[in-house]
Amino acid sequence: MESKICQSCGMPFESEEQFGTNQDGSANLDYCKYCFENGEFKDKVSMEQYIDMCSEYGSQAGMTNEEMKAYCTKLFPTLKRWKCTCTDECASGYNPNCDCTNPECHCREK
Repeated sequence: MESKICQSCGMPFESEEQFGTNQDGSANLDYCKYCFENGEFKDKVSMEQYIDMCSEYGSQAGMTNEEMKAYCTKLFPTLKRWKCTCTDECASGYNPNCDCTNPECHCREK
């Protein structure tokens, strides 16, 4: 298994049992089971709220909660779930064809 991290929370995958699941029950190789289940994100929150939530687990990662928050603040904008991939056209207004996965992207809303 190649070394990889969850594209939502940044947790390293150490075994296949940590993978989240798609709607059909198959393993989702991008997200962990703590973030993604049955094809949906478990927590429907903003990136800032998720950083606050994850910072509570600093000790599990061998750091203080403040260090964990700083780490997440730097890492999360680079992860698939939170990275806004909008084009200039999309970011400037309504674009029903936007494929951005960032829940804070509102270009599909009218």
